[in-house]
Formats: sequence, C-alpha cells, structure tokens
Amino acid sequence: MKRLLAARRLNKSRYFDPAWYCAHTPGVSARGAARHYLAQGAAAGADPGPEFSSRGYLAANPDVAAAAVNPLLHYEDYGRAEGRAVQPPLGKIAAPGGTGDYAVIVHAYHPEAFDELRRALAAFPGSVDRYVSYPRGSDLHDAARIAEAFPGAVPVAVDNLGQDVGAFLQVLERIERGRYRFYCKLHTKMGDKLPGLWRGALLQGTVGAAARVAQFEAAFRNRPEVLLGGARELFLHGPSYLLDNAPQLAPLLDKADVPAEVLQADWGFFGGTFCWLRAELVERLLGCLRAGDFAPGMAVRRDGQLAHAGERLTGLLAHAMGGQVALASCIDPGAPVEVLAGLPPEAPRHNVPMTEMLGGMGTQWIGPAVAAMAAGEAPGLGESRRVSAAALAAAQRGDYAILTPTGDRPEAFAQCLRMVATQSLLPREWVVVDDGHVPLTAQLDLPDWARYLHRPRSAGDPRHTLSCNVLAGLGQISADKVLIFEDDDWYSPLYAEFLLPWLDSFDLVGLNLIRYYHLQGRAWKHGHPPGHTAFAQSAFCRGPAWDGLARVCRSQSAEIRDHGLIDRHWWHGFEGRKYLIQTHPALHLGLKGGAGRPGLAPGHDRAELDYNPDPEGAYLKEVMGADEVYYKFGE
Repeated sequence: MKRLLAARRLNKSRYFDPAWYCAHTPGVSARGAARHYLAQGAAAGADPGPEFSSRGYLAANPDVAAAAVNPLLHYEDYGRAEGRAVQPPLGKIAAPGGTGDYAVIVHAYHPEAFDELRRALAAFPGSVDRYVSYPRGSDLHDAARIAEAFPGAVPVAVDNLGQDVGAFLQVLERIERGRYRFYCKLHTKMGDKLPGLWRGALLQGTVGAAARVAQFEAAFRNRPEVLLGGARELFLHGPSYLLDNAPQLAPLLDKADVPAEVLQADWGFFGGTFCWLRAELVERLLGCLRAGDFAPGMAVRRDGQLAHAGERLTGLLAHAMGGQVALASCIDPGAPVEVLAGLPPEAPRHNVPMTEMLGGMGTQWIGPAVAAMAAGEAPGLGESRRVSAAALAAAQRGDYAILTPTGDRPEAFAQCLRMVATQSLLPREWVVVDDGHVPLTAQLDLPDWARYLHRPRSAGDPRHTLSCNVLAGLGQISADKVLIFEDDDWYSPLYAEFLLPWLDSFDLVGLNLIRYYHLQGRAWKHGHPPGHTAFAQSAFCRGPAWDGLARVCRSQSAEIRDHGLIDRHWWHGFEGRKYLIQTHPALHLGLKGGAGRPGLAPGHDRAELDYNPDPEGAYLKEVMGADEVYYKFGE
C-alpha cells in the first residue's frame, strides 16, 4: 500500500515523465514506470524525466543519500519546501570542432590549483580539444568561472561522484569518443600527502613543456602498442600498492573478462591518475566501470573506495591487453619519453610510503640547484645575493611568514636580512622581534614588508629570552604557515621553497640533519637527534603545533629559561602531525661564535669534543659557496 501511494505521488510530480522514463529504460511499461523508478531505477542512477537528475540531487544532498530514500519523492515531500535545488540530467556535449586527434580532459575541483593547470594546458597545441569538468551545483564553480579560468576549454558540469575518476568517466560518456585516438587526463590534485609536490611531479611527468607533449603525441600516434603514458617516478608497482582495493577490483576485472590472477602480475599504475590513455583502453575501461557505479556520499579519503580501484584499473587493463607504457621523468625535464613493455627497472617492487617518495623527489629537484650554487656554477650566492629594490619587487611571494627573534646582533642580523630577502619564494610577512638594548631600526633599514617589534627587557625575563620573543612574535603573525629564521644562521636561497610543501601535509616539520659551524673556532659538526631538530630549521602551521609552541614558551622549564632549548620540548611534546625530513640537501647551517650577543645553548663552546677542525674553511665553502665572503670566520 505504501509503495502504491508513493507511486501515485510520483505520477503527480511535474518532474516525472513516464513516456520519457520508458524511452530511457528498456523493458518498462508506462503503467509501471513509477513503481520501477521507486524499486530499481533511482538506485541504479536512472532519472525520472528530462528535468530531474537522481544522482545530482543525491550528490547535492548527502543527508538524503545517507537516508537511502527516493530522491524525487524526497524532493516532493520535503525538498521543495526546504528550498533544495533541482538539476537536470547530464546531456551530450556538442563537439567543439577542433582539428586534433586527441582530447585533454581536466577535472577542476580545487580552485587553488586552477592557475597551475591553466599553465599546463598551454603546453598542448591549440588544435587539441580541451574539456574541463566541474561539480554541478557548487558555490565555488560554474560555467562562467571555468571558461574564464581555462580559456578555449569546454566547461562540463558533472555530478560530484567518484572523485576525479567519476568526473572523467562522466565526460567520456558524453563526448563523441569516435573522434579521438587517445586522451590526456589531468585534475586539480590535492589530498593530505604533499599535494603541491605530488601535483607538480605529475604535471612535469605527464605534460611538462610543449616538447614533452609532442613526444607523448608521437608515441601514441606512431606506436599502436602504447596504451598508457605518464610520470615515470609515479608509475607504481601494482601488486604492492593494492592495499584495500583488491575486493573492488575483482568484479571489475570479471566484467572485462580478465582473470583475477592478473592482480598479482607485474603491472603498474599512475599514483594520482594523471595519464595518457589510448582510445581502445578507454573503451575497455568503460566496459567494466561507468559513472553510474559511484554512489553519492561515498567517502573520498579512505583507501579501498571505488575511485581508488578505478585509479589502478587502467594499469591492470593495459597489462592484460598486452600494451606498453610511455614514461617521462618528473625529475629531469629534458629526459625523453621512453616506451617500456612493463615497469621501469628502478621502480621498487615494494610499497614505499608516498610521503617518503615525494619527499625524495623534492630533494632530487632542489639538490642539484643547491650544489650548483655552492660550486659557483649557478648564481644565487655571494655577490649575486645582494638585495635590491628591483629584485624584491619582482620576486615571487608565498603565503607564509618568517619569524626571527633577535637582539644586540646587528652584524649577524644584517646577514639574516640578506638570507630572507633573497629567498626564491619570499614570505608574505617577516615578523622580527628585537629585545636588544639598541633597536635594530636605529642601525639598519628593514624592508617595508617586515613587521618589527622592539620588546624592551623586563626584570621578569629569563636568562635566555628566546621564549619571550617567540611568544611576542606569534601575536604579530597573520599567515597560517611559519618558518623560523634565526638571526645568526645561514639559509640557502632555496630553503623556504624546499620546506613549505611539507606544511600542506603536516603541522610541524623540520630538517633532521643539523649542520653546525663554529666561525671563530673554524670547526664543524653534525647532529642527528632521533626525535627532534633545531628550532632554527623548524616550520609549523597555525593550530595544534602553534599552540604547542606557545605552551612550551610559557613553561617554567630551566632548560628553556636558561638555555633556550625550545626545540626539544616542542618536538617531543607535540603528538600531532609532525615529520622530520631525513633526506635533504645542505639548506641551513647553524652558525656559532659569530659577532654580537653570545649564545647560551649547547654548541657555542668550541671546546666541545665532537667538533671537526676546518682550518682552511673547506667545509664552509662546500656548504655555502660564495656566501662565505659574508662571514670571514668571525674575524
């Protein structure tokens, strides 16, 4: 009886069209259309008429999806009165009429990555069709914004289902696929594992410059055995990265008539799903996975969902079809695209945590540049590190702050100013807290983007005032990401550029190897504490790590009040998301024995036994190259 009443209510809805429903649902009579839609149609993603999208309504209203009620019935009973929106079903896209034989399909979900994706699209020839999908009904997306962000592309509104894989399938199901021999798939990759590094690596390996795009084009046009292509270092060994996805993959492979034993074969897939795909592979993919297979409200961050299975499915199908893979290096932009019958020999056949893999790639990118600067083979140090108004005006800025506590070290601070002002990615703000007897501003000119606070000392100050200055500085910072620059240390011009991407995934990060140099004693040593790093090479985000630092600075610990050992207490006491970067080039050098107020923490005494003599300054030259001219061994 209840179902009969529900069917009657549906038949009265302006959005239910029995004739249209029957035309789009073979085997259903007009008389039984409402009952069929109630019992089976909506659950299968069918639409009740040309003006109402079942999947679209559920995707826009996850509470309705979670309640497992019929979407149109909910709208008529409650949604209309609550002001919930109705969206029409997805329709076919008119072909844009390009002259290319392939298409680029981009899913534009995260607006903060639009600029990066737009620059990547510039590497493709103008004849190539560009489709840019975006989630329908989103306040952050509409056709006008997509058209503005991606000139020349065709905006495609899709239901927010199945992450980038679901969006890709929806576009494929709507375009004239017969026109294309292959495709390039991109999206605004984010996530909780170094998204900036991950997205940059994928774009470099999959697109890069126009010359690399041309090489991929040639591989897919001239070599029919090539079914898949993309970033070499992110073509992962499939069996070791199955994780929780095997149960989802087995039925999909069965639909493709591929035996489940292939899961344990030596196949690969692109972690992050930026890739090139031949049309034959796409058709095989659509034969076992469709956009309608994704349910609204499905979790997106936990591994083992259908979207994660779809990410691996392209590699599995390419392997089962006997295809080859075109690969290009993320690390070396000039390396040619290479076609391989399987995984590259250097690909590890075991699961490497993505954070370690991406962090190692970050080191491989910046390491050669650091070495070239130190060797004098590239500018950036010494005379080329002079600060000028023109250079500051033209420099690229990042959305972060630098915090520098100082006091009675004008000569050292003058070098710190040089370190900060010549970063390859300048901070949005530089907060300087000075408790010196003579204010810095009476001795030096600070840039207009520096926020200077002179904190007069008081009778209640501890022997080491670092904690007081840090607390005062935290109250002046407006940015959400903060890097510490100590006033008497050396920092590479690439320091901030290397460290900042880690703050997209962690609240507290730092370089684990600590390099020290005693200027007056001409000696060096390394520290490698297992649970923390130096305060001078730590970075943090607003939130738990920020609050933890403030608590440590307010504590009455003798180590902090007498010696300024904030780092150890901060790192050891913080239980949140933190990471010590194990592999990194020489980006920071902790300097001891410099001019100005002497330090009180360990390491300032040259007589400590673990210092290694460096009478000719070879170590200093190796690390900082031409910047050694600014230090002169403390003389």
